Amino acid sequence: MRVAVAYTQSRQQVREQSWGLSHWLGYILLLVLLLSMINGVMPQIEMAIFSGHVQIPTVVLKLLMIAIAVLGVLIKRKLGTPAPILLAWATLLTYLFFEVVFFTFFANYSLIYIVYSFESTLYFLLLLPLLYAFKETVDERQVATIITWLFVPLVSLGISQSVTNDPILPTISVDQYFQVYSWDFYGRVRAFSLFGSASNFGHYLALVAAMSVAALGQWNGPRKSLAAIGFVLALVATYMTLTRATYVEVLLAVTTAALITFFKWRGIRLSLLWGVYAGIGLFVAFVAPAIIAGLRGTDHLFADASLLIRYEEWAHYSGIWLNHGVATMLLGTGLMQSSRFALTQKIVIDNVWLSLLFQFGLVGFLIILAFIWQLWKTLMKGLQAHPRSILTIGVVSSCSTFPFTSIFGITTLDYLLLFTVWLISRKA
Repeated sequence: MRVAVAYTQSRQQVREQSWGLSHWLGYILLLVLLLSMINGVMPQIEMAIFSGHVQIPTVVLKLLMIAIAVLGVLIKRKLGTPAPILLAWATLLTYLFFEVVFFTFFANYSLIYIVYSFESTLYFLLLLPLLYAFKETVDERQVATIITWLFVPLVSLGISQSVTNDPILPTISVDQYFQVYSWDFYGRVRAFSLFGSASNFGHYLALVAAMSVAALGQWNGPRKSLAAIGFVLALVATYMTLTRATYVEVLLAVTTAALITFFKWRGIRLSLLWGVYAGIGLFVAFVAPAIIAGLRGTDHLFADASLLIRYEEWAHYSGIWLNHGVATMLLGTGLMQSSRFALTQKIVIDNVWLSLLFQFGLVGFLIILAFIWQLWKTLMKGLQAHPRSILTIGVVSSCSTFPFTSIFGITTLDYLLLFTVWLISRKA
């Protein structure tokens, strides 16, 4: 009897110790996720310390995340990853194995390049099922508080950059390892804050604006006033990014948050927004330029030069993908948008869907799309279970804009980071 009691107590102590370690690893994971989201923080600190040089590559964050995931798997033998996500993950891994064979023997790519191309494009998607080891390890209110407090200095810096028409911070490192993209907009400084671009800043603003809408629908008194101030500041900073795609992204995120908060939209109705927002993206890309043609001379915001360049890119790479045989159409070219290899230095696509088709082919595209859809369904279930969670409403609203933003840039990582922040938060 005593042996049985001692054994039970021992197992309970092991579980408590495992939970404690998992809890702290969850906080470290949250820090890594936030540094990955606010992707200019580490380089800016390093440039300030090392005379304009970036000494610690961003791959360190990836390695940290892998180490945390491995520790999580060792601590929690049962991860609790939903079966549909595991199935999508296993299917993707199997497909990538065949892709390795295809690109090695038929495209004559080096194994180093193939592995790097997979890691560069799919790293987070492949790692995500393992991160379920940290599901609900960090208090949601703490996560929301951190995001809110970070908003104050980030939005203040962004607004200051626009008002003073001065980037304030270095926009490129001496070794050119880090640079802020497209910060100069016809002589005007786009607000980018501590991010790698104004567009990255815009993803964060969309999240905070959506959370503010949720708070406005739930809070009263002084807290409601604070939520209103946060909402207004997010909109002001959004304008100062001088990025049209960001304007629409924030508007769509706010719309979704309002539909969830005030009209109680859930499930299938929210999922239909993916189709609606994708349609809006296609409208903005192909129809709106013709409508606003008469306004181009009055404001650079209506200039279509960048869009015309995208048209050329999309037509060029679509042609390569479609006109090189059935095998290429189904399995892809294996090429990606990256400056690291001579093979890919000149490739610029700036469209998630076309880049996936171009790299992985129609088969890979459908597998990855199914994987992403399972993550969206997971968010829908989370919203159903926690309809008043401000963080959940914010993340769902932000992620609902993915079909729009994906048309104008490679934005997949930003949303996967958001999903993981939501995943590790413990809902009240």
